[in-house]
Amino acid sequence: MRFILGLMAENNIRGVIVQIFGEEYQIAESDAAKMSRIAEYVDGKMREIAAQHGGRIPTAKLAVAAAMTITDELFKTLDHQTRLAETAQEHLRLTQQAVERADAISSRLDLAVAQPVREQDHSAVQ
Repeated sequence: MRFILGLMAENNIRGVIVQIFGEEYQIAESDAAKMSRIAEYVDGKMREIAAQHGGRIPTAKLAVAAAMTITDELFKTLDHQTRLAETAQEHLRLTQQAVERADAISSRLDLAVAQPVREQDHSAVQ
C-alpha cells in the first residue's frame, strides 16, 4: 500500500479517496473497501483522542497520538497472538507425548497378548 497525496491523477496511478478527520486523501490501493475500513478506524481514533482533550490538540499531533495508539493496539495484539501460538505449540507437544505413550502401552499390550501362556500361569488360574 502506498500513500500518495494529490499526485495520483498526474501519475495515472489508480487508487482510493478517503476522508480522515475532515481531510481527503488519495491512496494508491485497489481495495476500496479495505481502505475505507482503515480510514474509518484512523478517523475514529483521531476523533476519540480529540474528544478526550476537548478538541485542543493540533491535527498533526492528533495524528501522531492516533498512530501511537493504533501501534500500541497492534503490539498488544501481536503479543497476544504470540502467546496463543506458544500455548498451541505446548498443547501440540503434550499431545504428541500422549500419543507416543499410548503407542508404547499399546505395543506392550500387543506383546503381552501374543506371548504364549506358561504352564505355571495355567495352574494359578484353575
